[in-house]
Amino acid sequence: MPHPVTEPLPNLTHRPALRDTFIALGGSNYRRYILSFIGASSGAWLARLTSDWLMIELTGSVALVSLVVAAQLVPVVTLSAWGGLLGDRLNARMTVLATQSLMVVAVALLALATLFGQQTVGLILLSSLLIGLSAAFEGPSRAVLVVEVVGTWRLSNALSLNAAVGQLSGIAGAALTGILILWIDVGGALIVATLFLLAGIAVLLTVRRDSLFGVAKVPARRGQVAEALRYVRRKPEIMACILLIFTLALFGLTGSVLMAWAARERFDLGAAGYSGFQAIAAIGAFVGSLVSARRRRLRLQDNALLLGVSGMIWAVTGFAPAPGVFAIALVAAFITRIMFMIGNESLAQLSTNGAIRGRVVSLYLMAATSGQLVGAMLTGWAVVALGGEITFLITGVVLVVVSFGVWFRCLRDGRRLRPARGRASRVRRSRARRSRDR
Repeated sequence: MPHPVTEPLPNLTHRPALRDTFIALGGSNYRRYILSFIGASSGAWLARLTSDWLMIELTGSVALVSLVVAAQLVPVVTLSAWGGLLGDRLNARMTVLATQSLMVVAVALLALATLFGQQTVGLILLSSLLIGLSAAFEGPSRAVLVVEVVGTWRLSNALSLNAAVGQLSGIAGAALTGILILWIDVGGALIVATLFLLAGIAVLLTVRRDSLFGVAKVPARRGQVAEALRYVRRKPEIMACILLIFTLALFGLTGSVLMAWAARERFDLGAAGYSGFQAIAAIGAFVGSLVSARRRRLRLQDNALLLGVSGMIWAVTGFAPAPGVFAIALVAAFITRIMFMIGNESLAQLSTNGAIRGRVVSLYLMAATSGQLVGAMLTGWAVVALGGEITFLITGVVLVVVSFGVWFRCLRDGRRLRPARGRASRVRRSRARRSRDR
């Protein structure tokens, strides 16, 4: 059975039925994949959060915690392009297994050192750096692997379910971190994280290779990263997707800073309020991911509109008069935000030639991660200098301006094309009348 390198976007003539919300789970390979992803995602969340807590417990320094986070994210920014290159060249399943194994080594090393009382700042940073390296090379290959598992026509649904699992894993990881640290200490929590990661590897090994969809692999040659950059520049739709995700990452994916401000400064709810706001936001994102699974079509203008609506809600969230109103605004903002994120990533992937998909995904991840890194610093400064309410307003307005700029561009381009289509239709009708007259 041939598998074309580039396939058309999966636009449906009607909205999927409710039973089709989980249509990607109809494939046995995807069921195995999603179980593996649950283990990998839960283990990664647990490892990252426990590493943060271990640094606080060891040093009492919040600044060093930010260094741990940087060690996990900087490799994604700097090395993802080469991770995408490996995704396009090598077997995606084996690459994901290798990167997951690296993460197991990193977490297990820190777990054993902690259990024997040998944990140090340097070891925590080394473990975090290895986790970041694993993520940098895993992300693009995992994107290629999802296409191999479900094909392009179910890719959008699969990405929606992946996002739902990611949100649930985040909720479960945050809850498990606190419970495990309280019950069995930090070392035990890291051992549990290692077991989750090992379970993910074990299930991924059961994915049937003979049932995978074919994806073109490229031979090694010089200049393939630059080739991906040139490819993206020639694709306005992919460029717009990357611009939108970078804008959201820079001004919207730093919501944790603003939620911490709201819990502490605006509503005086303390740590309980902060964790509650995080859980509420995750619930909104989970709902948005399920709604996104039932989208009928993928269009750039629809994605831009979703981001614009999310930005409008975000702009007024900081002025909420009560915690309940703030929570409702969070749910609405995160429903529309995750719908945008899933649709935007799906459109970027499905608009990409299969032979270069890994490298394009890596550029997409680099834009998102670098925006998030810079955005966290900018948001922290803005909250101190301008106040939380104004920071909410500014970040929301920027999202609205950029997204509606893209939306109006799509609208203008569409209108410019309509007269040509109209003239063509009139010409065809005129020719048809002449042929009938003959």
